[in-house]
Order: sequence, then C-alpha cells, then structure tokens
Amino acid sequence: MRDQQVRRIMSTNPATIGPFAPSSDARHLLESGGINHLPVVDDGKLVGIVSTSDLLKLYLLDEELTGATTTVDQIMQPDPISLDEGGTLREAAEKLSTGGFHALPIVDEDKHLVGIVTSTDLIDHLLHQLPRNDGSIAEVSVAGLQIRNRQLEKVCKAAELYMRSGHAEHEHSVLLKALQDARVLDETVTL
Repeated sequence: MRDQQVRRIMSTNPATIGPFAPSSDARHLLESGGINHLPVVDDGKLVGIVSTSDLLKLYLLDEELTGATTTVDQIMQPDPISLDEGGTLREAAEKLSTGGFHALPIVDEDKHLVGIVTSTDLIDHLLHQLPRNDGSIAEVSVAGLQIRNRQLEKVCKAAELYMRSGHAEHEHSVLLKALQDARVLDETVTL
C-alpha cells in the first residue's frame, strides 16, 4: 500500500467557529453537525480547536465558566497540531498517533484552514484497503461516490416531493422509482 496525500480523505469546508463566540454556539454546532471537533478560525486562519471533550470538561469541572459569558477562546486548545495540505496519510497518522487528540486540521502555507482529518477518517480509509474475508479489496472510488451521491440526491428530492404532495399517485411512483434506481446502483457500482 503506497502513501497518499491527506486531501484524499480530508473533509473540506469543515464547520468552524470564531474565538470570541459564546461556548454555547460551539456546543450547538458540535451537536447539530454530529461532529466531535470544531476548528477555531480568526480571519480564516486556524487559531485553535474545540472538541466535545473540551465542552464536557467545561460543564463538569469548571463551574465559573459555565455561564453564558464563556467564550470559545477560554476553552479551546490554542495552536493545535496541524498538517500542511500537501501532507501525506502517513504524516497524518503519525501526528494523530502521538495521542491526546483525534482531529488534525489541514492548513495551507498561510495557516488558512482547508480541511480536517480525524482518526476515524484514517481508520475508514485503512478498512477499505484491507482484504475482505474473500480476499478482495474494497477500494473507494471517487467516481462511484459521486454517482452514489447524485442518486441519493434524487431519492431525497423525490421523497420531499412526495411528502409535500399529499401522497399523490404520480409522486408516489417517482419516489418508488428513485428508491429502486438507488438499490440497483448500490448493487452495481463499486465504491
């Protein structure tokens, strides 16, 4: 298995927050986005990171900071370890393996945030590289993912139309067709 650039698996345009935002805003973004790490940016530059663990510590351990006046800069981890956008998966794994954190912001040469990679992203990538029980390898295909995403968008649009229509016969058939196409695609497209 050869090393690859980190941009292959990084999440681009991650949710971010400013350093002077209330900690309650960070909590809302983490909960509503179903994420565990929130890069803190000031003028587009990475200045810190807030995790669900940071918020948990805030609300469990420091009673003085639990008020509405607590800001992100009071609870964030300043100057987090990051990786240059030209970095490799090996470099990301090495940095994450040092322990203590599970997210690695990806930055350009001016320290502007361009993405984020988590330990979960690396594990998922590794799982797609390892042989299955039958000896085959499930390599993720970007083209396959794009096709699958377009198909899922069609299903969502059909479902939304169906829900707004009062369950008319035509909209019902459009939804069923979109679901059937998604099932066929799932069976034929290698991801």
